[in-house]
Amino acid sequence: MKERYDLKKDGICGRWFEGTTNREKVVIAIPGTGTAEENMMKLLGYIPRAGYSMLVIGHSVWNDDLPTDPIQVPLEYVERAIELLKKDGFKHIAMFGVSFGARYDLVCASMFKEIEVVISAAPYDYITESVKGVTKPLKCSTITYKGKDLPYIDVKVLHHNLLGGFIKLLFSKGYGLGNMMRWGYNSCVEKEGARVRCEDITADVLLLAPAVDDCCPSDVAAPRIEKRIKEAGKVKRLKTVIYPQGSHIIALDLNATPDRKKKMQSMLTMEKKNPSACDKARRDSMKEVIDFLDKWDISE
Repeated sequence: MKERYDLKKDGICGRWFEGTTNREKVVIAIPGTGTAEENMMKLLGYIPRAGYSMLVIGHSVWNDDLPTDPIQVPLEYVERAIELLKKDGFKHIAMFGVSFGARYDLVCASMFKEIEVVISAAPYDYITESVKGVTKPLKCSTITYKGKDLPYIDVKVLHHNLLGGFIKLLFSKGYGLGNMMRWGYNSCVEKEGARVRCEDITADVLLLAPAVDDCCPSDVAAPRIEKRIKEAGKVKRLKTVIYPQGSHIIALDLNATPDRKKKMQSMLTMEKKNPSACDKARRDSMKEVIDFLDKWDISE
């Protein structure tokens, strides 16, 4: 494997970290929204430090070849990554994602059976409309496959009077600037056609979510995803952990990016309310990720 992968030359934009004690186990990591390349490497550094190989795939922000936001992100990125890994003799593949990455990796795990483990932190089980920045709806899906949009749900509030919607947000009980993204998600009308088919997953699954999510409905989605997977009966290992005092930013080493940590603590309601509890939830969730990977059985 190469240290860097170029979108134009290789079909993916990615960074490779070869593992040590767990070299044969590869984690394909998918960032959330708005995370620059070097920040993402720091936030995820705890995974290769635990001995695992890791391939981080960029889908936005990193460079001029990528859009500024998760806009029509192809599933072919992971198909290509699997192809490259298998060519270099890596057969055991996990996926890890936070926020948008959590949703994307659930879609991948539902479609690509080469994925043996999927870890989704702050997931949502419906594919949503692409949005530029936080206010401009693009009337296209966040995820594509074979050149076509996957079915998606509109962010309804962005298709109406934005000023009126913003004023309504400020005066709505339980909402404010610290959870403006959740306001947008809660305006979506969930439709079956846009639902992630988690019941098709055969990989081991770890779901992590805060009890109150300021950004997306992961607090509602995680138990719902768990229920569907249990009912399908195709998964050997399934675990859901809800963090009562956590925030949307979990399973990432936010201490490794002080500037980003300061920004999150100034933005998100839960981070403002109890930053030390959010820090503890991150530490606990990172440990949960490594413990789950440690129990990944590749002996068969």
